[in-house]
Amino acid sequence: MLRKTIALAALGAALVVAPATSAVADPYTPKIPTETVIEVTSTGPGDPITIVVSSSANYPTPPEGDIAVTISKSSGTARSARSVVAAPLFTTTVHFVDEPITIEGPGLPKGSYIGTAELTPDDTGLFLPSDDTDLFRVGADGETGGEEDDGGLPNTGGPNFMWLILGTGLVGAGAGGVTYSRRRQDAAA
Repeated sequence: MLRKTIALAALGAALVVAPATSAVADPYTPKIPTETVIEVTSTGPGDPITIVVSSSANYPTPPEGDIAVTISKSSGTARSARSVVAAPLFTTTVHFVDEPITIEGPGLPKGSYIGTAELTPDDTGLFLPSDDTDLFRVGADGETGGEEDDGGLPNTGGPNFMWLILGTGLVGAGAGGVTYSRRRQDAAA
């Protein structure tokens, strides 16, 4: 009991001796992150591409600013993360206010392309710049002609199917092991 009383007295003395300071927040004016979106669609080789760009932010009014759009040929596959970008085939800059902007681009031959959009906000004191990339193919096998796919999964089968079967087998083996061990514990009890 004496130890508790001494500890309580020491704590009280520390509170009395410690200087009282007021907590004040540092001046902090955060910049709001923005999100730029680019979507490129093509109906086939030689037909003009359609580019739709927009931007948004978690703020009551969307960010206004210039969006620089670039279309380049990709030297890798469209789905490759390491696609190398060649010289731009098409560039333009549009001023974004609050509605998505549709741009008609050039007709492109069959191949893989990269579309990029970079937002430079008018109010750089409030909004951060952002960018987006769209990898697309024109006239390649499996091209949907600008229409949405019917929901079928592409590239099902092959080596990936082996992993599906192996994973299903492992889940079944685990469930069987748990069931077997529980039955043995019930029998022993």
